[in-house]
Amino acid sequence: MDARPLSTPVSGVGRLIASTLKGFEGDPRFRFLLFSHRPIHPSHAHLKELPNVQEEIGTGFLASKGGLYFSLALPRELRKKNIDLFWGTQQLLPPFFPKEVPAVITCVDFVLRKFPETMRPIARFQQSVYMRWSAERADKILPISRAVAEEAKSYYHIPEEKISVVYPGYDAKEIRISVRKPPTERVAGISSGFFLSVSTVEPRKNYGFLREAYLKYRQKAGKKALLWVHAGKAGWGTEALVENMRSETSAGSMLWIESPTDAELHYLYSKAGLFLFPSLYEGFGIPLVEALAHGKQCLVSDLNVFHEIGGRSVRYKGLSNPQDWAEEMSLYSSKPWKLPEADLRKFEMNASAKLTRKVFLDFLEKKEKRNLPFQGEKSENSM
Repeated sequence: MDARPLSTPVSGVGRLIASTLKGFEGDPRFRFLLFSHRPIHPSHAHLKELPNVQEEIGTGFLASKGGLYFSLALPRELRKKNIDLFWGTQQLLPPFFPKEVPAVITCVDFVLRKFPETMRPIARFQQSVYMRWSAERADKILPISRAVAEEAKSYYHIPEEKISVVYPGYDAKEIRISVRKPPTERVAGISSGFFLSVSTVEPRKNYGFLREAYLKYRQKAGKKALLWVHAGKAGWGTEALVENMRSETSAGSMLWIESPTDAELHYLYSKAGLFLFPSLYEGFGIPLVEALAHGKQCLVSDLNVFHEIGGRSVRYKGLSNPQDWAEEMSLYSSKPWKLPEADLRKFEMNASAKLTRKVFLDFLEKKEKRNLPFQGEKSENSM
């Protein structure tokens, strides 16, 4: 599998991969080879303890950059390992991909089509060059939502039979564990009931809009204003916003917990009042699922995929005017609303791993029927 997202602090794709791998824990039929140009980041270190997971870290000049490694080193490594199935976790297959190897790609979004200006130049280039070919070459596509599945069919004419929707799984067991005390000093001392947002600060997440809305809310609420807490890493293309958020954190007018651990994140969810998600576009929305799993009320942008997740359990708002969001924050501050509890069973990690396992096994069983022996050990299939 393409494990490059696991080489950085926790992000959306990294969490998706991690939750899927945890769902395969203890299954002796599978052995996962994690190909990456850099070692697994400490925030994902627990994955290395899984008995069926093995790191394959690149070396030399071709491992100096993720894109270079993916394009040139990875295809060569795949041929050496004689794998049974490749999992493209970032919706792309590398050029020179071995034609004899079955491939499954997880399709996370179509930012390339909708908001290309919010992408890093290298990511935009890679996807513009490889995306259509990858979708056509892959034996199966796993969109992370029905919304993304419909986009795949529309943009690349992918037939329905080639598609299996697999939602990113969240760990319900982790969330059920009661959080009694703050896991670190930097999240200690925060009064309960604050506004919370979670994810990387980058253009598509639209936190400049949310900051503007929050400033309007604070101006009206004065000393009664609830604190805005943001949890996530600093991304790219938002240097001025990042500087403002850090400055306002130092001044105490907001609080940014950068690159939170899972323990810190779940503690913040548990203590928050209203969850805010103003994204311009998402393929799914793990933070929204986690907030709902913690029983939080949510104010989110009016996206199809958010409706797919939250239904009547979430309040939706357009993004035409920050003042609209400021008014919603004021309404919540004066009288918190209470929407119906969401049914999140289909988003649980075990459900997602079960669907992914079925897709993988279908390919491997077909390979056996064609009298092509597995390349790995008899009881283990390598990916």
